[in-house]
Amino acid sequence: MRIWESVLLIMLTISTMTMNRNQSYLRVFCMLLPVPMIVHLLTEGYRWQMVPSYLFAFYSFVTAVPGLFKRKRMSPIRMGLIPSLGLLLMCWALPYLIPVPSLEVPSGNNPVGTVMYHWIDTSRPEQTMEKTDKYREMNVQIWYPAQVKGRIQQAPYIPELTGLSHYINQRLHIPSFLLSYMRLARTYTYMDADMANNQSLYPVVIFSHGWTGARYAYHYLVTDLASKGYVVAVVEHTYGTLATVYPDGRIMSQKAPSEFQLPAWDRIIDNVWAEDDSFVLDQLEKLNEGIMDKRFNHRLNLEETAIAGHSFGGDDALAVLRKDKRFKVGISLDGSFYGSTQTPLSANQSFLWMCTDNYLNGLGLPEPSDKQLSEEGIQRAVYNDWIDNFYRRKDQAISEGGQILQLKGIKHSSFSDFYMYSPFLKWKAKAPDPKQSHRLILKYVELYLEQYLKGHPSGGRFENAMASASN
Repeated sequence: MRIWESVLLIMLTISTMTMNRNQSYLRVFCMLLPVPMIVHLLTEGYRWQMVPSYLFAFYSFVTAVPGLFKRKRMSPIRMGLIPSLGLLLMCWALPYLIPVPSLEVPSGNNPVGTVMYHWIDTSRPEQTMEKTDKYREMNVQIWYPAQVKGRIQQAPYIPELTGLSHYINQRLHIPSFLLSYMRLARTYTYMDADMANNQSLYPVVIFSHGWTGARYAYHYLVTDLASKGYVVAVVEHTYGTLATVYPDGRIMSQKAPSEFQLPAWDRIIDNVWAEDDSFVLDQLEKLNEGIMDKRFNHRLNLEETAIAGHSFGGDDALAVLRKDKRFKVGISLDGSFYGSTQTPLSANQSFLWMCTDNYLNGLGLPEPSDKQLSEEGIQRAVYNDWIDNFYRRKDQAISEGGQILQLKGIKHSSFSDFYMYSPFLKWKAKAPDPKQSHRLILKYVELYLEQYLKGHPSGGRFENAMASASN
């Protein structure tokens, strides 16, 4: 919780705990409650999770001020201790369990700028099932080292929050205001800022989110890399997110085959997502030539380009590395090895599979029952062959020079901002503190990029290495 929220809640707690004691002291204390509430609203901003606290503070104030009611002895104590404790519990629980995400401050020396693009690949018809779009369209957000001059707008965590809230309301019948508090998350990034000028060229990282994930859900990773001199372009793979909101207001929801039809997921990686990333690199080449946006004109070091991704995006990273030799480095964050292996990694390419305990042992693949396979028309022997093939793919990637780094203790969603959205999510998954996990992930992602993308040796290979979230 934020500072003035905590102050208000502490004062409400003190007033409740002193109900049966000195009434004069209680009255004066309750009359002071508007002070932290007003400061909170002015400096931190309203959010619906605090409504019970606002109401409790208002009730306590008006019943404490002499003369506001005809009853001379009207005071907060008239609510009763048990109802007051129940309300107080709600006042604490809502903002604690549904906090404004406390995003990490980038640790590098550069301020971070960000810019949004909507690109259309007119060379590719849209292939997603049951979709009639003429060409493949996608949103791309770039984070980069920036220079901040004068007053400049801080970038929102979710730029299209209004459209996303409307979609959730229409499709899931969830009140749209429930996401409004996300606008209060401080990002430490600046919208449309100028490019920094402390380097002549900046290495490039293209990043892919996980299935039904979101491009903004890896804020800790992309902003930290940008603050340390990387240009990071995050591809929002249309129809692979919960909802993609285009600048003209169109909203595209995710469309997926059955989770047990593994070859269908291979085709999404090879024919759609990998092609998305190659197209984005084509667009970055145009940006580097001063086409579309002058800020990146001859500032991108496209000889040092990496591809990275989480979960399904990690599978995509390896597939892109195989297919598009312009990429020098690939990093899969807990991927499962979907995608073709026909094209081997080349001698000048490097690949790191950074995995959790579960993915090291099971590759994160679904484990259907015989009944589920029967409903899909898949024979058990066929499915087992598919699974065996995934383990061969992993072995092939390692035999071609890939490396493994096992991160002990962290969970699959620790690679994203997911556990920062609520402590309940962390407790349910038995995950370590998300900021601790993020520091560990950043440490090794940045070390790998320094060594294999920039060519700064850091002492040895990562293969079969192991790191712990307690480190």
